[in-house]
Amino acid sequence: MSNFQRISVLGWLTLLFLVSQLNQVAYAEYYSAGNSRSVQRSGLQVQRFKGGSTDSGTQGLMLGFRTSKYFYKGFSMGLEVVAGAPEDGSIVDNNILYTGMTLGWDQAFFKILTYEFNVFLGYGYGSSNNLGVSGDGFTIQPQAGLGFVLVNGYRVTFMPGYLYMPRTNGFSGFTFSLRFDRKSEAAPSKPVNE
Repeated sequence: MSNFQRISVLGWLTLLFLVSQLNQVAYAEYYSAGNSRSVQRSGLQVQRFKGGSTDSGTQGLMLGFRTSKYFYKGFSMGLEVVAGAPEDGSIVDNNILYTGMTLGWDQAFFKILTYEFNVFLGYGYGSSNNLGVSGDGFTIQPQAGLGFVLVNGYRVTFMPGYLYMPRTNGFSGFTFSLRFDRKSEAAPSKPVNE
């Protein structure tokens, strides 16, 4: 796939996300009878990768940005972008980038703990000179995690998962993410600790 085609796919995914965000206006989240509000969640993540085609696997570090809007109670839809090195070493020689839509569900319990499930669907590209592999294509990443509600809507969540890139040898494997994000009402911005 050429660079132009890769950029086109990323552009279409971004456009799809923007259109979906405009449609979010039609939805409201109902936490109590007669009380509707628009809730969003945005934050950063650090992700380790354990996979690859070698006996020991690869262990890289990737950084990501994630934003989502809730359309009913704990159900959300959003966009995620992750980039970094799939194995330890220079990002020039070993790199990965994937972006797409996320569907998720999360709930708080005991007022300070949370659990959540996410599925990422999108497009990714990876290259590793050490493994001698490169490629691009469809990407899926299911994740499940536990977290803590801090203050003012901030939360920290540990999310193990599995990154699957079927058309790119060497880039499917287990991931371990640490997310730091904030859940808040959209306008005016007020923290949501639920």
